[in-house]
Amino acid sequence: MALFQRLSLVLIFAMLVGCGGSAGGFDETPDGSDGSTPDTITITLAISDKNLTQATPAILTATVQKGTTAVSGKLVTFSIDNAVLASFATDVSTSSTNAEGQAVITLLAGSNSGSGIIIASVDGIDSIPVTFDSAGDGGVVGVPVASEISLFASSQQIASSGNDEVTLTTIAKDINNNLVEGVTITFSATSGQIEIVNSVTGTDGQATAILKTNNEPTNRIITITSQSGQVMDTVNVQVTGTSINLTGSSSLAINDESSFFIQVLNSERIGIPNTTVALSLTPPASGEVAAITIVDSVVTNLTGQASFVVTGISGGTNTIVANAVGVTTNHDVTVQADSFLFSSFDNGQGAVVPGTDTLPDVLLSNSASIDLTWIQSNTPIADGTRVNFTTTRGALSSRSETTINGKVSTVLTSTSAGKALVTVTGTTGGITLSNQLEFEFVAESVNSISAQASPSSIAPNGDTSTISVIAKDLNGNLVKGKTIEFTLTDTSGGNILPATAVTDSNGSASTVYTSNSVSAQDGVSIIATVQDTPSQTDTVNLTVADRELFIALGTGNELQEPTTTTYNKQYSVFVTDVDSTPQEGVVLKVSAVPNNYYKGEWVKVTDENGEFSFWGASYSTMPPCPNEDLNIDGILDVGEDTNGNGMLTPGNVVSATGDVITDEFGHAIIDIRYAQSFATWVDVNLIVSAKVSGTENSAQTRFSLPVLSSDVLNEDITPPTSGIGLISPFGLVGDCSVED
Repeated sequence: MALFQRLSLVLIFAMLVGCGGSAGGFDETPDGSDGSTPDTITITLAISDKNLTQATPAILTATVQKGTTAVSGKLVTFSIDNAVLASFATDVSTSSTNAEGQAVITLLAGSNSGSGIIIASVDGIDSIPVTFDSAGDGGVVGVPVASEISLFASSQQIASSGNDEVTLTTIAKDINNNLVEGVTITFSATSGQIEIVNSVTGTDGQATAILKTNNEPTNRIITITSQSGQVMDTVNVQVTGTSINLTGSSSLAINDESSFFIQVLNSERIGIPNTTVALSLTPPASGEVAAITIVDSVVTNLTGQASFVVTGISGGTNTIVANAVGVTTNHDVTVQADSFLFSSFDNGQGAVVPGTDTLPDVLLSNSASIDLTWIQSNTPIADGTRVNFTTTRGALSSRSETTINGKVSTVLTSTSAGKALVTVTGTTGGITLSNQLEFEFVAESVNSISAQASPSSIAPNGDTSTISVIAKDLNGNLVKGKTIEFTLTDTSGGNILPATAVTDSNGSASTVYTSNSVSAQDGVSIIATVQDTPSQTDTVNLTVADRELFIALGTGNELQEPTTTTYNKQYSVFVTDVDSTPQEGVVLKVSAVPNNYYKGEWVKVTDENGEFSFWGASYSTMPPCPNEDLNIDGILDVGEDTNGNGMLTPGNVVSATGDVITDEFGHAIIDIRYAQSFATWVDVNLIVSAKVSGTENSAQTRFSLPVLSSDVLNEDITPPTSGIGLISPFGLVGDCSVED
């Protein structure tokens, strides 16, 4: 029975083998129609160096194959078993296989040391792991940090004139004293101005700036600070050279008024204007203190000069102190117990007492008699004591006299009109006393007058013009104290005020004309007449009209680069009237319309030695192609599409400021912005216009859109283009009737 069962099983197996695979039996071939083994995807991983440091990153290479054939375009994912040991150089841990089936990624050392494992995967298939050893000296790379910075100045002093500069250099180092690149340095100063040259350290670890003192002439110490993060350094630079000159008499008599002079100068001995100089007194440490009166402060004029009066009240010594712009200077003064005063002044028409009465003017036909009395200890100075006289105008009867009963006299005459300053000095016991007296010589009769209107053309409805008259005598001296009458002839309804005026020391008198309505050319007449014998007259004419504006356009050689793809060219516009007076608040309309465009390409321009010089535009259309928008309306009209491209060429390729308003100087800035690829290929008409009382005034200029020089000076970097290769955005073919 058992034998029968075994035979039956053998028979059944034989029958199954004979049946084939189609009915659920075994196939004759394991897989595939040709009987071969199928290709499978494999991935292998290799590392360039298993010893990983910050200085020596490793390269991981994963190779993907199907059988023995490289597979490209497969995304390989790399993974690390411990992220603190290493990281990948890319933001994501994937890389795509190339034509050789290889995917490459860089492995960086992490912040911890130790051994780790890396696996590469593709389509769910993992590579055999590779191991590495990390030195732990890496980590995430961030902003460079300096452990120490040092600040140096090229000079410890800088001149107060503002014409000098001091170079500031900061050196950044790490904890090992290695120079650090890429550190951001902040410069600051307690005064002056800092111009940043480079705020980020270079390979030499240095960042630089420049210290200036423009319009800050005060002597002082400037502290400059250089800082990066929590580390900093400082250096001091001293501003020097500003000085104060204080001059005047060193000896005064009681009740004697004497003029003192101050001059404030910078390091180049140029006067510093509008400077307030504080004045004070410092009494002596011992001895009798002189009572002196002075003002608290003075302000220098345009030449850096100022003056003040010093009066001695009681005998003794004192020191006048002047302080400004970081400078202090002293002047010692002794007040003698003497009286050295002018006692009489006679202009030929009567005597007055100087200091009590106002000194009258002296006619050129008269002379001035001056008396001085010198009292010492309530007694006239000894007879025969010498006194000297000087004057800034005219001739003295004697420049030196001796006292009689304490008195001296002199007589002064002049042939020219103007102020005369008479100085009297006397010396006794080694002490010099001085006193000054000022008056004016005046001309007597008017030989001619000259009238002028400023401006000579004014607008209607309340605009004004100043009518000035200068009166002179036969010798050309300015005549003071003469009454001028003004008579108006005007059908436009204007008026003058005042009707009369008196000439001053400059022989000048004036009135103001106020307009009403528009007049004819030179239709307003003003007659100036001097009330004198004989009488002299002069006539001046002016015009009341709508003011004409004059518009001027100009630019410099600077081109701005607001973004990496655009340029900005600035133009200045000035608006003035016929008298060159700036016109504030004028609204200007601005338009910038292409005039021509060019076809061609950028080419390398070489020098005489065949070396590269710059990139230059080689135009294939000369003359250039005109703007197809013939009527400048922005609409493609019949007959305008010359090149047949279905649009207006070149189109509006620039963006210009629409409206600008002039400032107090009649000035406004216009910005012309355009894509860098249009530079050199388009000519633009810039038009600026303004309307006044219905009349339009305008100015225009034509220019080619400029290119930044730095964009055409590097042989390895091509100029900005938007076309194919180096071709103009409007094509290469030298024919304006075709698009290419």
